[in-house]
Amino acid sequence: MEASSGDNPSRWQREINNILEVQISRYPFLVQMRALMRQLQDERANWPVLLPLLFVFFVLVYRNERKKVKRLLRHLAE
Repeated sequence: MEASSGDNPSRWQREINNILEVQISRYPFLVQMRALMRQLQDERANWPVLLPLLFVFFVLVYRNERKKVKRLLRHLAE
């Protein structure tokens, strides 16, 4: 959460940020997702290359895992 008044956030904004930090730190998954979102924002200039690459990678991994599941199901059915 960014302060709208520059580098000096008001007291309530600091309190909200502190509350959010505490709540997010209670859940490790949220900490990881927050770090990932920050990294993606840092790479915004490279999104036209990264997003299609990630999509292709996802499709290849999904198909490979799906083949393994089908193979296992065929093996269990025999």
